[in-house]
Amino acid sequence: MEKIKRTLVSIGIFFVVQIVITAIFIVAGMAQGMDLNTAVNSSLGQALLISDLLVIVILLIIKYCSFKELFKPVPADILLISVVFALCGMFAVEIISSAFDIPNTLEEQFKAMAGTISGFLGICIVGPIMEEIIMRRVILKEMEAATKSMWLGIIISSALFAIIHVNPIQVVFAMPAGIFLGWLYCKTGSLLVPICVHILNNTISFITMSTGSEIEISLNSTLGVVLLMTFTAITVATGIWIVKYYANKEKELQGDSSTGKLVE
Repeated sequence: MEKIKRTLVSIGIFFVVQIVITAIFIVAGMAQGMDLNTAVNSSLGQALLISDLLVIVILLIIKYCSFKELFKPVPADILLISVVFALCGMFAVEIISSAFDIPNTLEEQFKAMAGTISGFLGICIVGPIMEEIIMRRVILKEMEAATKSMWLGIIISSALFAIIHVNPIQVVFAMPAGIFLGWLYCKTGSLLVPICVHILNNTISFITMSTGSEIEISLNSTLGVVLLMTFTAITVATGIWIVKYYANKEKELQGDSSTGKLVE
C-alpha cells in the first residue's frame, strides 16, 4: 500500500480541488441570478484554469515533482521525432474511433470554453502540464515501482488517464494517447516530451473546435483510409527510430563502462 500512496494522494488532490473550485464558481454564478446550466457553462474555463494551477502548485509544494523535472531538456531531434510519433499515432486512433458512434456528453461545455482565454490556457497549457505531472511523473513511476514493470506502469496510468476524462469520446481516445505519452516518458526520461505533445494535441483540438473548422474523416471514405495508413506508417517508422536511438545510446554507455574498467 505504501508504494501506491502517492498515486492515491495525487488522484485525491485532483478530484477534490476540481470539485471544490468548480462548485465555488457555480455557486457564485447562481448567486448572481444565473440558472444552473448558465452558471456551469460560464464558469468552466476559469474553474478549470484555477483548479489545474492549484493542483500543480500543491504537487510542487509536497515535492511530488520539481521545476527541474518539468523542463529537463532532450536533444532537438528526439523532441521533434517524439512529437511526430505521438501526434500521428493519436490522429490514427481518432480516425479509427470515428467509425464508432461514441457520445460526446461534454460537447456543450467544451464549446462554451472554446471562446475564452481562460478556456484556452486551461485546456491547452495548464491542463496538459498538470495531467502529465500526475499521470506520468507520479502514477506511472509509482506503478512501475510497485509492479516492477514499465508496461504495467504505462497501462495502469493510461487507464486512470482515460477514466478522469469522464466524457466517453475522450475516454476512448485518452487510453491509447496515454500509452503513447507514457512510453515516450519512459524512453526519454523527460517530462518535457509528453508535455509538449499534450499541449500541441490539445491546441490543435481547441483551434478546430473554436473556429468550427473540424473535419469529419471517416473510414468509409478513401481519404480516411489513406490518412489512417499514412499516420500509422509514420507512427511505426518514428517509433522504430526512437527505439534504435536509445538502443544505440545504451550500447555506447555500456561500451564506455567496459572501456573504463579495462583502463583501471
